[in-house]
Amino acid sequence: MPPPTTTTKVWLVTSATSPLGFSIARQALRTGDSVVAGCTPQEYMAWKHANSSAPASGNATPNNASTASAAKGKPAARGKLDPEELESLDIDILSRLGGSSCLVVPLNTKALPSCQAALAHAISTFGRVDILISCTSHTFYGSLEECTEWAVREQLDVNYFGTINIVKTVVRDMRERGTGGHILCVTSLAAQTGTPGLSLLTAAHHAVEGFMEGMAFEIAPFNIRVTNVEPSLMTYLLTNPVHLPPAAPPTDGDEMDEDESVVGDEDDDDDEDRTTPRMGAKNIRNMLERVTAQRDLVGYDTPSPMAEDGASTPRASDGALMPRILQYPSISAAAQLDLVAETTKVIMAVAGKANPPARIVIGGEESGEDGEGGVQSVKERMKAVSEELEEFLECALSVDVSNAVEDASVDEGVDEANPQPA
Repeated sequence: MPPPTTTTKVWLVTSATSPLGFSIARQALRTGDSVVAGCTPQEYMAWKHANSSAPASGNATPNNASTASAAKGKPAARGKLDPEELESLDIDILSRLGGSSCLVVPLNTKALPSCQAALAHAISTFGRVDILISCTSHTFYGSLEECTEWAVREQLDVNYFGTINIVKTVVRDMRERGTGGHILCVTSLAAQTGTPGLSLLTAAHHAVEGFMEGMAFEIAPFNIRVTNVEPSLMTYLLTNPVHLPPAAPPTDGDEMDEDESVVGDEDDDDDEDRTTPRMGAKNIRNMLERVTAQRDLVGYDTPSPMAEDGASTPRASDGALMPRILQYPSISAAAQLDLVAETTKVIMAVAGKANPPARIVIGGEESGEDGEGGVQSVKERMKAVSEELEEFLECALSVDVSNAVEDASVDEGVDEANPQPA
């Protein structure tokens, strides 16, 4: 297969089966660009097994429909796929849509060798990578007391250290080849504002954006640009895997009514004498419980492999099982694509540009509940920071070097006028 021309771009999408990754990869393929579609090793093996009877092709990616699609009677021919036609965001759909322009690779960003292997496949197939979309992410939701040490480390391993692994791998190749490129990391508004129940995600996204901002100065001489993309919290939470731990119990001395459950409580008005560690985070948690709780008992009686303590699966107040594993919210593929449509549009507009923004916030001016008003939320935060700086300006300036020298001179004059006995 001939390499892409200079007028086309080669995209590397770290999680092409996530709603945002799928949407970006599909749009890039439709515009005639080439895409390296990353997926989990499990997804890759399932896709490869489904295509095991496919004839060999010049690309490592089989270009025919999977046996699963054929079994459902779906046409194997490539063509435009509208959101309402999708039953799932399957890697095989991208393979059929892109043909030889789509290379499917297994990619676990937590493992540096996996990142290096994915890039090696991309280089051997397309010769380069122009745009990296780092969108592999998940959320451990809960107050600090609800989150285990494993959850803290897992949140950072995927969102922060995984980002470093893939960015470091791609940056080195871009620099050595002298081709330059564009790196876009998808975070969320949690990178700008704190949100109850999202302290772990906030820490991870702050770390990613700090890493990107510092790295931007290092790689600018090599014509490598970086952009942090911040979708709204609701878009982020509803289109990435989420883990809800058992809710924390009330604080010492607090009592709860027998008919009131810590998990799944729909009453937004807590009495002052029943304050719990999850206070202020109820709206988001209730929403996540509704879209992630599993009412089908099959397959959930056995503790999850990710449940390190082996405890039984917790239940919400209505009897629904609460997941102990990371899973996407239970909404349709079409609804997921609708949620990320605005973010996809913005990314497609700025990706690969000669002078892209260092940070771009997705969302309108009107503020909404739970972080929906992206631009407005950032403006309000910046205003609060500015007001706080002015309020404590005198205190901050009192430690300036010039003031410190002046104070020292005064002290020396006092000492000379009133010498102290040895």
